[in-house]
Order: sequence, then structure tokens, then C-alpha cells
Amino acid sequence: MSSTFGSFNTVRLGIYAAQKGLDVTGNNITNINTAGYTRQRLDQVSLITSASDRYYSPYKTRVGQGVLTTGVSQLRDPGLDIAYRNASADVGAADAKLAGLEKLASILDEVGKGDGEQDDGVLLNQLNDLRDLINKAITSGLDSTQEGLIRASAKALCSLFNDAADKLADMTETWETQLKDQVDTVNNILTSLRDLNISIRDADIRGDAALELRDQRNLLLDQLSQYMDIDVKYEMEDVGAGLMVEKMTVTLGTGGKDTLVDGGFSAKLLAGSAKDGCPVSLYALRDKNGEKQEPNATDPKILDDNDLYGALQSTREMLTEAGEYTIDGTTNDPNAAVKRGIPYYQKALDSLAREFADAMNKLNNTGSGLPGEGNLFSTGSNTDDADGITAANISVSKSWAEGSVSIQATADPQAPSGDTSNLAKFLALFDQDQTFDPTHIEGGAVGSAYHGTFEEMLLKIQSTLAEDQMSTDAVLNNYIVTADDISVNREGVSGVDLNDEATSLMTYQKAYTAACRLMNVLEEALDSLINSTV
Repeated sequence: MSSTFGSFNTVRLGIYAAQKGLDVTGNNITNINTAGYTRQRLDQVSLITSASDRYYSPYKTRVGQGVLTTGVSQLRDPGLDIAYRNASADVGAADAKLAGLEKLASILDEVGKGDGEQDDGVLLNQLNDLRDLINKAITSGLDSTQEGLIRASAKALCSLFNDAADKLADMTETWETQLKDQVDTVNNILTSLRDLNISIRDADIRGDAALELRDQRNLLLDQLSQYMDIDVKYEMEDVGAGLMVEKMTVTLGTGGKDTLVDGGFSAKLLAGSAKDGCPVSLYALRDKNGEKQEPNATDPKILDDNDLYGALQSTREMLTEAGEYTIDGTTNDPNAAVKRGIPYYQKALDSLAREFADAMNKLNNTGSGLPGEGNLFSTGSNTDDADGITAANISVSKSWAEGSVSIQATADPQAPSGDTSNLAKFLALFDQDQTFDPTHIEGGAVGSAYHGTFEEMLLKIQSTLAEDQMSTDAVLNNYIVTADDISVNREGVSGVDLNDEATSLMTYQKAYTAACRLMNVLEEALDSLINSTV
């Protein structure tokens, strides 16, 4: 009799397991479009008691007593999670860099050759216009009209330099705001991860798997990986009375491996201003009440150039990297001399503007005592000072604008009327190789000098940007393909597939039906046993 009634319990457990299996399958299907949802499965084990009952006989056959449902778990592959988040950091880094380069191109395309479907850039056109006017003055003779045309062309050239510099300055402000917005986003994610860790820990203590909370946490980790390279670790923590619960830790995957989240504690980032080099500082771990995890920890710690990666670092490098104009000893990044952000293009234009102005001013200061000698270009329209000319401040000098200084056609006081020998030297400047030395702009710069004409220097700036764009675009496309492949593989494990769920529905439905049928059979057998016994 005990075996007969035990069979009823076996069937009862089978019906319960089938019903729970249908519930889990239905939950999977209804969440097929839920962002970050991980496919769930019913965990069950075969039930068999190890102890002998009162009426146990060695001649009896022991049979299992049904199935136990031990909980619901998620289908995830930790290795694919790691690979996806590493790939996501690569995509974030390349995407943010390309966005900055494209913005630079929208500014500097007007300065260089453009895309081949338009005329030479406006700055190059203006440079050639000035050259043509000087050539015309040599041919027809320099008079007041020609002088005015040359001065107007030079003024327009200065305005184009100024405009390009202003747009680069505006871009710096925009990208500085973008960096701070990214830091705010990262801080919000870190805080949310800390709070979810606390909620999941409390659920673990209660015996609740908190699968939906874990889905939210995984989604946040995926988002965080776009901004920086992260390492995620899970370990068991003793909370007392022999109870072990999960604890998650997030650290930077680069540099000093600084901790960002440690269970119920989270760090905070702060981005400095562009004028200070956009330092990114990391504050010590704190709980939700603001208490430090380690009271004696350095707070804040300024992260090194190699401590960050992803979109956050690429945005920062767009604001800080000066390429060949990097000052020796100011960074520990071994690749700084080949990384070019806004500062590089600002200083490259500064170099072009300064060398051009210095060469023109030198020819106009002949030292022969001729009237009208002096600087043609200066650091502003209200001065004749030419010390420290940049693309942002280059201007026709005050004296040239007022007419007390004029372009010198000759350097010989005894030359006959109409001599334009010095004017010819001005014209020759446009075809002569100049030395564009980074140290003239930044003392201690690590880059080598470039030798070429004004036009070649201008085109070098543009071609450097084009090469950076093409290489970054190619790298980004490769990273995207890799990330997409990993995402597909991960989705194959963690995502909900309707075909699989339909199979599960049929399996559990048949199991449910079969268990119910077995219940009927046992009822009939018991009825026969009781009512048919004489």
C-alpha cells in the first residue's frame, strides 16, 4: 500500500514540474522582445530517498519517487559575455574617434583640397589669390590700387585662418561637454550597478534568484563596456551563519585595474576642463550613504593616459592629443606622437600661419631704410607686434591697414623707379620649401620638422586627417563585424528562440498530460485493489 500511495506523490510532483515548465516557457515567449532578457530554464532533479523505510526489504526493488524542481536559472555563457564586452569597448573607442575626425573634416575640408569633387579649399584658394595678385603687381607695376588689392586679399586670408581656429575652439567646447556627459552617464551606471548588487544580495539571502534584476545588471554592464574596458568578476561572499551569496566586482581592464564597483560600493569619475588637459579623476569607492570603503584611499586619483579605453578615452584624446606637437615628458603614453586630436590640427594651422607671416614680414623689413618698411602681419588688428602669431590671432598689421606700412617692391634705395625685385622674392616664397618645426609652436615638442611649401603644408594637414579617417573607419568596421558575430553567438545561447520554446511547450504539455493519465491509472488500480478484494 505504501508503494501505491507513494506513486500518487510521484505523479503529483510530475504534474507540478510540468506546470512550472509551462510557466517558464510562457515567460520566455512573452519576454522575447524585452531588452536584456536572458532565456530561463527550469532546474529539476530526480528524487530518491537514501534512507530505508520501516518496511524495507532487501528483496524489494527501489524506484525513484519523482522529480523535484530546484529553481529557475538563466542560460548564459560567461566567456561570450567577456568577449562581447571587450568587443564593445573596441567599437566604442573607434566610433567615438571617428565621430571626432568627421567633425574635424567638416571644418578642415574648407581648408584643404576637399573630397575631389569641389575646387581647392577656400584657404588654399585665398593663398593662391594672394600669389596671383603679387604676380600681377610684378608684371604691371605696384601702385596704390594693386597695394589695396593685395592687402584685401591678405586680410581675407587672415580671416579664413581665424575662422578655422574659431571653429576648432568651438569644437573643443562641444567635445568637452560631451566628455562630461559621458562621465555622468558612466557614474549613473556605476551607481545603478551598486544598487542592483544590494538588491540581488538581499534576494539571495531570501532565497530568491532575482533573475530579472540580474538581467538589468547585465544590460548595464553591456552599456558600461562601450565607454571603457571592464573586467567583471563574481565570487561568493559569506554573510554569516554559513550562508554564501554572490558578490560582483567591476574593475578597469586597463592601466592600474582600478575598482569601479565592489558589491555595495561604487566609484565616481570626474572630468576636468580642456585647458587643464581634460584629466579624468577616480573617486574612492563609497556606499549609498557616501561612506568610503577604504578611508585612507587616495581621493581622488587622477587616472593616467593608459588607464582608460573605449568611447570615454577616445573623446578625451580628441581633446588632448597633439601628435607631433606633444611636449616631451608630459605624458606616459608611448603612442602620443602619432595620436592626433583637435590640438594637433590647431597647432598645425598655427605653424602654417606663423611661418607664412614670419616669412612675409622678414621680406618687408629690408633694413634699407626705405619708407613703408614694417610688419605686414601681426597678432591683432590693433598692433604691429608679430611675436606669437597663431591661426586664431593672425591679422593684417595696424600700420599696413592704415597705410603707414606698405609691401616693399624693392630693397634697394638706389633702384630705378618701377623696380620689383623684392616683390619677386615675395612671389618666390610661395614655391620655396619652408621649415615647419613643431618646436616653434611648442618648445620641447617631440615631432620632426616638415619641409615643404605653404600649399604643401596645407595639404599635409588635410591628408593627415583623411588618412586618420580612413584607417579609423576600417578599424571600426572590423570591430563592428567582430562584435556582431559575438552578439549572434551570445544571442544563440541567451536569447529566446520561438522554435526552441515551441518544442518545450509540446514537451511539457505532453508530460503534463501523461502525468494526469498516470494519475487516472493509479486511481483505477487502487479502486480495483480496494473494491475487488474479497
